[in-house]
Amino acid sequence: MPGPKVGKVIKKILLIDDDVIIQQLVKANLVARGYKMLIASDGEQGLKLVESERPDLILLDIKLPGISGLDVLKSLKGNSSLSGIPVIIATASAGLVNAEKSRELGAAGFLIKPFSIDKLVLQLKQVLGE
Repeated sequence: MPGPKVGKVIKKILLIDDDVIIQQLVKANLVARGYKMLIASDGEQGLKLVESERPDLILLDIKLPGISGLDVLKSLKGNSSLSGIPVIIATASAGLVNAEKSRELGAAGFLIKPFSIDKLVLQLKQVLGE
């Protein structure tokens, strides 16, 4: 896979997910496509990374240890300095209620696990305007 194009701004993606296999798969595939990846295994760590790193986009699981993904989303959208960062929910909690609730809270997208990397990249590009 080709790396980033010369002159292209490298987008920083934060994945907040406690599944190590998903962390590894998503990171390997997105880095190969020219993105910079940050990883958090729980909501609290994720919120700290958002504050310090200011990612261009967040991929967020709903079921996390400690603070739930929906509570992380509420916290982000309730903070005026962070609310503009787009969030794509990526979860095995496929219920219509979760998708609707995520949209109501300001999520820019919703993926159901297991998802294909191509589907993920397509949503990333749409949300980031690439």
